[in-house]
Amino acid sequence: MTLDILERQVLFWNKAAILVPIFFTGLLCVAWFFAIMHLETLFFVACGLYFTTAVVWWWWTMKSIHLLVKTLQRTNQGIENVSIELRSIRNDITVDINNDK
Repeated sequence: MTLDILERQVLFWNKAAILVPIFFTGLLCVAWFFAIMHLETLFFVACGLYFTTAVVWWWWTMKSIHLLVKTLQRTNQGIENVSIELRSIRNDITVDINNDK
């Protein structure tokens, strides 16, 4: 997974967080209105749907956090490498200045 994919997934979850509960709640209301299912059955179906959504979202969140941590670790390592290189360059310049005197 890359940061671009993660950004697209975040946008998807933003839309899904609004549309999916509205859709399934509406669907369950229609089922109740037309007496397709008993209220108790509808309640358990709703609980199952919302529980499944929560578990999938939690799994996705943990994977996303893992990606961000890996990215931050790589960035930190890159900054440390640049810092070492800058110190080396500064030491080389200092040596050159002292040799020119």
